[in-house]
Amino acid sequence: MGGPKHKLAWLQALRGIAAGMVVLVHSRSALLDAGAGKLLADRLLPLAMGVDLFFIISGFLMVLTTRDCDGSAAYARQFAAKRIARIWPLFAVVSVLAVAVEHGFRGYLDAAVLQPYLEGLLFMPHDPAASGIYFRMAVGVAWTLCFECYFYLVFALGMLFGRWRYAAMAAWFGVTLVAVPWLRGHYSLDVATRPLVAWSRYANLAVNPIVWDFIAGMLAAWLYQSDIKIRKPASIYIGVAVLLIALLLAWHRLGMLNFFGPRGWGAPLAILFAGIALRAKLGSMQVPAWLVWLGNISYSLYLMHVYVFELVQDAVSAVPLQHRTAAILLLAIRPLAAVMCAWAVFRYIEAPLSAQTRRLLHIVGVPAIRAASKQRTA
Repeated sequence: MGGPKHKLAWLQALRGIAAGMVVLVHSRSALLDAGAGKLLADRLLPLAMGVDLFFIISGFLMVLTTRDCDGSAAYARQFAAKRIARIWPLFAVVSVLAVAVEHGFRGYLDAAVLQPYLEGLLFMPHDPAASGIYFRMAVGVAWTLCFECYFYLVFALGMLFGRWRYAAMAAWFGVTLVAVPWLRGHYSLDVATRPLVAWSRYANLAVNPIVWDFIAGMLAAWLYQSDIKIRKPASIYIGVAVLLIALLLAWHRLGMLNFFGPRGWGAPLAILFAGIALRAKLGSMQVPAWLVWLGNISYSLYLMHVYVFELVQDAVSAVPLQHRTAAILLLAIRPLAAVMCAWAVFRYIEAPLSAQTRRLLHIVGVPAIRAASKQRTA
């Protein structure tokens, strides 16, 4: 398989897996009141792995796609513009639709209703003290976008240090993820129990241990780009298996949780992802085309699936069915409807809107951005 896109098909497939995990976790609500189905929901479906995997992939991609960083402000601005064009336009559209789905059209006239949605458009945690790590965001899944944008900001500012950018980032993460929590008297890798920062909602993003997921992705990218190479795939598989088995056997002794972050599923996923990256260095890996396709629509699927679930549930509730039948129907229909909707949204809204936003930012942006772009492509 040729070309960079084909070489990274494995990464896009992992995006598809991450999106599928999130949808699967949220699908469990159909079984919680379904008798024996509750056992399945409690034991198998609450595994909150998808978000950690998304964050690890994000850290990996940020390192991999900025290999030619020249340390200029123009490059950092261009990086930021691409990230904004990638995530903000569709999120803005979904936020507008979410008001109607959650509150009806009268919601657009109520300032109290609109405030959390507007704060979400700035990727501002609405209430860091609410629901552990979820921030009580108006668009529920937007709590992860707050962390994504924080990471993008740190990465963009780090680029200004040129060849020392990773040293600068390491110093920043050392202060925010180690020194500050330690000095506050509560150093923990549990993402839901860290002390809150009262003077800034944004600052709560910086000190949250879930940021270690991004760092794990960055380390995997450096490993991927390094001269380190294990030539026998079997050696990689055995090494990863030994590490994962050792971690799982010591899971309770280490105080690990069935939750997000390095004290939860972030740790085993970091090991697994590093192993996959090492395997990918040996040559292109064959991955199912449908997983790559799912990875392509993963952002649309992530943002849209909750609202599709609500609409499908309303439709099924209007039909007189036994509770167990309705639960099984919802479990089958909601994910399928979400994927179909995500494909349409990706094709007709996300992709064209992202491209148009990038062109607009390029046109109205600082001339130095365009000059730097032309110089690199010359």
